[in-house]
Amino acid sequence: MLRVVLIDDAELVRQAVAALIRSVGHEVVGEADDGATGVRETLDRRPDLVIVDWRMPGTDGVEATRRIRSALPRIAIVAFCSDDSPDVRDAFLQAGADVYVDKRDVMALRAALRAVAAGLHRDRVTGVGYR
Repeated sequence: MLRVVLIDDAELVRQAVAALIRSVGHEVVGEADDGATGVRETLDRRPDLVIVDWRMPGTDGVEATRRIRSALPRIAIVAFCSDDSPDVRDAFLQAGADVYVDKRDVMALRAALRAVAAGLHRDRVTGVGYR
């Protein structure tokens, strides 16, 4: 089971993603509606996975990703955004996101959850790092 923090300024998106996460057997351990709060939630809760949006009040998702990756280098980070610009995707990946998923592609988010869970399981069994 993955422990997940959701960072997105849209409450309805957080609710929908949380429902998806729970439906596949994982747990939402924290939520935030801006990047700075999301970074604090992540550092406090130490989840297995962070799902982060791009545009939010204050600290955006790219900067939040950079801060989380710097503090917790082994955590899994999924950028979950409605902008399909290669520049945004590249900014997230350079900041340390493991994968970029378009919000319109729920199946890709499910696949990312499976991949992170499989990688985490492999880590726990073999001791090999996820990232």
